[in-house]
Amino acid sequence: MIKRWYLSTPMNGKTEKEIQAALQRGVNWCINNNDEFYYPYNPNNAEFINGKVADPSPIKMLSKAIAPMDLCDGVLYVGSYEELRKSRGCQVEINIADLYGLEVLTID
Repeated sequence: MIKRWYLSTPMNGKTEKEIQAALQRGVNWCINNNDEFYYPYNPNNAEFINGKVADPSPIKMLSKAIAPMDLCDGVLYVGSYEELRKSRGCQVEINIADLYGLEVLTID
């Protein structure tokens, strides 16, 4: 059965290139597993300071990103456990998945 994954990775303090590289690992994982994915990153929804994401309205940015999670079967977190613990946005995404019965997988 094909699943649709919401891709999650820390963004705050990372460059656009770092974010896209992490999410591409998630895309590749989904393709290799014949699954679909939702790519939440939209640079137009982020604010960059010195080339890194530093959004002064993180809740607003997160609320835009998670809306399509409702159409997914699970959350695929891309990154280390240490990064996850530091990312409030990723913790929120994974908590939502857990509370609403979506599958949660992590890859590094």
